[in-house]
Amino acid sequence: MHILMIRFSSMGDVVLQTATVNWLRSLFGKELTLTFVTAREFVSLLEGHPGINHVIGFDRRKDRWNEFVGRVRVHAPYDLILDLHATMRSFRLKTSFWSTPQLTVDKRRWERFFLTKIKSVFIKKILGRTSLGLEPQVERIIIDLQDLFEDSRGVAATRDFRKGPNAEMTSLPSPDVYPVPGKYIVVAPSASFEPKRWPIKSFVELSELLLQDTNYHLVVLAGPEDKFCEAFGQIHSPRLLNLQGKTTLKESMQILARAELSIGNDSGMNHIAEAHGVPVITIFGPTHPLFGFSPHGKKSSYLSKDLWCKPCSTTGSSPCYRKELFCMQEISVAEVMQKAREALG
Repeated sequence: MHILMIRFSSMGDVVLQTATVNWLRSLFGKELTLTFVTAREFVSLLEGHPGINHVIGFDRRKDRWNEFVGRVRVHAPYDLILDLHATMRSFRLKTSFWSTPQLTVDKRRWERFFLTKIKSVFIKKILGRTSLGLEPQVERIIIDLQDLFEDSRGVAATRDFRKGPNAEMTSLPSPDVYPVPGKYIVVAPSASFEPKRWPIKSFVELSELLLQDTNYHLVVLAGPEDKFCEAFGQIHSPRLLNLQGKTTLKESMQILARAELSIGNDSGMNHIAEAHGVPVITIFGPTHPLFGFSPHGKKSSYLSKDLWCKPCSTTGSSPCYRKELFCMQEISVAEVMQKAREALG
């Protein structure tokens, strides 16, 4: 059995789809060959994954399409194409293998859009996940496809197969060690869109409390463009290591894999941490946990305020139409600190 899996982006979504990889591997074992197609920048996340045989990267700015398809053909023939992205790009790739059986996931676009239009907190609580079909993303594809694969245990079997320390269903290859002194907590204040970012002053205040109340080191992880992380410069402690813009994605994964806890926004960093069994605290602003991207590990948690105006968009990319970003500002440092104390025991 040879399956071609397609998920180009984003980083967090690619990580979450490793739950599907683990599920398929639990069903077929060594008889399964998995080829995974993703964006070039995420290849380093999946290379060496014990459940994936081949990883093929696509750079939409540099790669010629025919050459890319040629690289995918190298590993053909495929018995099944599993489209985990459902975009025009993935459709275009599937047309190059039109004679191969294909399955395309239901991304619940209409359900998520519908949820953004409901402005009643009461109704949103009544609807819940099951009525909208918005199960956690790590479970959703397995639930949708398990009958086709004649698997009655699905999610439970995946957890048993994975045997992760935090009951996580996702996984990533074991990375090398990045030289960080002592035990440490990762603080990840970035997100793909500005409205999804908890105020940087709150992250700084939280970091000061963590340094004051615990003996852990703190590591700040963010990209080169996240200049707002310069605010951590006001903290004068030898236990704070600000690595904003100083690490590659692979190095960031090395750091996250050995953290005691990761605290961040609704973004890919926390998904990477959970895939390595690290508990996380995820802060939700304009997006909503009902979309299915809340943490799933047994020691992980999240904070999200029930406001009439949220979720205001399916991705958190839309600017806030209120005077203040209340969904973020109403999450206090004290609340996050309490979650951190609980996670750290």
